[in-house]
Amino acid sequence: MNGIVKSAARILDILELFALSREPLALRDISGALDIPKSSTLMLLRTLESRGYVMRGDDDRYRLDPVWRPDGAVGDDWLGGRTMRLIRVADPIMRELVDTLEETTVLGVLTPESDVRVVASVVSPLAVRYDLTRMSVIPTYCTALGHAMLAYQAEEVIEHYIDRCSFEAITEKTIVDPAVFRAQLSKVRQRGWAINSEERFLGASGVAAPIFDAHGDVVAALNVATLTVRFRRNQKRILASVKEAAARLSSLAEVSSGKTETIAAAASERVGR
Repeated sequence: MNGIVKSAARILDILELFALSREPLALRDISGALDIPKSSTLMLLRTLESRGYVMRGDDDRYRLDPVWRPDGAVGDDWLGGRTMRLIRVADPIMRELVDTLEETTVLGVLTPESDVRVVASVVSPLAVRYDLTRMSVIPTYCTALGHAMLAYQAEEVIEHYIDRCSFEAITEKTIVDPAVFRAQLSKVRQRGWAINSEERFLGASGVAAPIFDAHGDVVAALNVATLTVRFRRNQKRILASVKEAAARLSSLAEVSSGKTETIAAAASERVGR
């Protein structure tokens, strides 16, 4: 016996899925995302609804009750499970990166809609810096974090994101052509890291590397962001540091399921070390 109560674990999985989603979810979305039979999913949702954790709309789509999702800075939303374990193990590594590079470090995960949810950040001590502390969900198509994670998703997930993406030209360097975006994701997957050069903010650049779980799936990405002039001057050092930190996080136990599994070799291979 592993000591896990399946129904309790499924309830927590559902809550964690809602915590990462900004849009209401249909029964089929939840069942498919968590690989739980629809009949079981429906009974679990009815239980959560009756206890005030989720709300069902007139369109039969569910969302987390607003009491569990206050608006505000990063960290105000309810988080738990794998994401919270990841934040805990990532914190000292992120702080070490900031101490070494003196640049802002950000941890992000993909939402069910394939946008980027910022779950932790450690801000640069420098007076002029990149700061993400007031952002929680950011676009995937114009961010290194997004590229580093979406590049490793199944083709149907990538195409679904492209189909619904507006590809708005936020700056003159934003990728707005779906074909160019696909090629960029392919390049990221080949080399194992993603770079953003003023695609979201003029004067700001950064690099991100994926974090893998024990099964080789991407669960998050680690990003260092700074002023473009500083990034260009220190690009090699920043890239090497981010890749090394992401590989360390991938190799740590309990990143994904709480099992004691070491995958440093697989992680190193995936990030091109």
